[in-house]
Amino acid sequence: MLLWILLLETSLCFAAGNVTGDVCKEKICSCNEIEGDLHVDCEKKGFTSLQRFTAPTSQFYHLFLHGNSLTRLFPNEFANFYNAVSLHMENNGLHEIVPGAFLGLQLVKRLHINNNKIKSFRKQTFLGLDDLEYLQADFNLLRDIDPGAFQDLNKLEVLILNDNLISTLPANVFQYVPITHLDLRGNRLKTLPYEEVLEQIPGIAEILLEDNPWDCTCDLLSLKEWLENIPKNALIGRVVCEAPTRLQGKDLNETTEQDLCPLKNRVDSSLPAPPAQEETFAPGPLPTPFKTNGQEDHATPGSAPNGGTKIPGNWQIKIRPTAAIATGSARNKPLANSLPCPGGCSCDHIPGSGLKMNCNNRNVSSLADLKPKLSNVQELFLRDNKIHSIRKSHFVDYKNLILLDLGNNNIATVENNTFKNLLDLRWLYMDSNYLDTLSREKFAGLQNLEYLNVEYNAIQLILPGTFNAMPKLRILILNNNLLRSLPVDVFAGVSLSKLSLHNNYFMYLPVAGVLDQLTSIIQIDLHGNPWECSCTIVPFKQWAERLGSEVLMSDLKCETASRSQHPPSYLISSIVSNFL
Repeated sequence: MLLWILLLETSLCFAAGNVTGDVCKEKICSCNEIEGDLHVDCEKKGFTSLQRFTAPTSQFYHLFLHGNSLTRLFPNEFANFYNAVSLHMENNGLHEIVPGAFLGLQLVKRLHINNNKIKSFRKQTFLGLDDLEYLQADFNLLRDIDPGAFQDLNKLEVLILNDNLISTLPANVFQYVPITHLDLRGNRLKTLPYEEVLEQIPGIAEILLEDNPWDCTCDLLSLKEWLENIPKNALIGRVVCEAPTRLQGKDLNETTEQDLCPLKNRVDSSLPAPPAQEETFAPGPLPTPFKTNGQEDHATPGSAPNGGTKIPGNWQIKIRPTAAIATGSARNKPLANSLPCPGGCSCDHIPGSGLKMNCNNRNVSSLADLKPKLSNVQELFLRDNKIHSIRKSHFVDYKNLILLDLGNNNIATVENNTFKNLLDLRWLYMDSNYLDTLSREKFAGLQNLEYLNVEYNAIQLILPGTFNAMPKLRILILNNNLLRSLPVDVFAGVSLSKLSLHNNYFMYLPVAGVLDQLTSIIQIDLHGNPWECSCTIVPFKQWAERLGSEVLMSDLKCETASRSQHPPSYLISSIVSNFL
């Protein structure tokens, strides 16, 4: 503690001699009172360092620094901003945080470092954030987390790590950290151990685990048992098996111990299940629909829909210097009797926000049947119903939606401009339906959409400009459809970080006008396509080799080849270009 005080005093003295201006008094930033709180808005000011600036010393404030060029944070970077109570650093290209960078920010309760390029959290990365309760670090390149990364965060309750590259969590990473909300969606987790990881978060109220390649073997039995025994009012994300093949697409909670450990002596528990991308693609005609759980499916026989709702973290907590962070206990507070929920559905308040309406598996055939209409619904769940079509008139009363789940219905028709008024929508699930064509008009209005899931449909055609309607789209899930080609400039105007095209019918993909537009990609899944290993695939192979180690790409295998030395299932990465 004494060392910390000396470092802080030294940093304040050092910084004071270099300060050139108060960001508010000299109007370097926009400083305004909003609902009684001071907001210091320094968005897109081109800052590469903060040590020449200071901020108000007479009152608390929220500091907004998103969209700058703060690519590295050095010790005492924020020494002149010690009255900040929240810090926003999204979209800075930030790739390194040197331990000691946050010294002096002992009042900060919320830290947002999402949408950057951070690869690791080291020990003492968060030193100085004594009061931090909320840490948002999604959409980075996180692979490595030191066991002591969060040891200084003894008040941390909300930890958002979704959409990174995390394949494992170290032992004791949550020791002495009072986590109540944990978001691990969209990583590379295959298992989560109970000992020294799950056992250290006994107060969990919300844990989100979707979109990970879960390996449903004996090693996952402890996670299954833990999920079954946490409080009933906790919100749990779906754990869907990716391996072994016999369990692919199945919910973990629907499995038995015998499913996970089929051999009585369990000798197979130490053997990793074969990853899906290493399975050979069986050539043949286009699949015909067959029934899965009462609904037709267009996937190849033996596969199963694994689409599921990626529930966003709705932890919008208004921070004041003396206020404690809200916990998940309010999430399940029932609506007052004076505000009835549509028949068969359940409605809950989202703390500090709107309403969550759950109409999953309620035999709904049309959104028009949902009465009475409620205002300020922000999350609408309609999975596992019998909806055949959606029209723009259906969403007149849902202008505040942030998440919409229409997965596993019978939707074949989407009227043009259906989503035109859903300007705040960020998550859209239309997986496991009957869509066959995607066009710009079908998605008009989705200017803030970040996540689109249309896997397990019958999509054969994507029209040019389809994704131009969604300029903020980051994750696109198109696997298990009937696609054979993509139009030129299909990804122009969007900055995708994750793209799933596996299990379609691509024989090759052009680089010019298609792949070369994926300038922000960090994960791309292309396995399970019948790649033709002829001369046409050389540019594709060269493009894949240029991606770099930070991009996660599945192994690809030849399905057909023009020469005998490239038999089916030969790895594309092993092909020498001049042999083609």
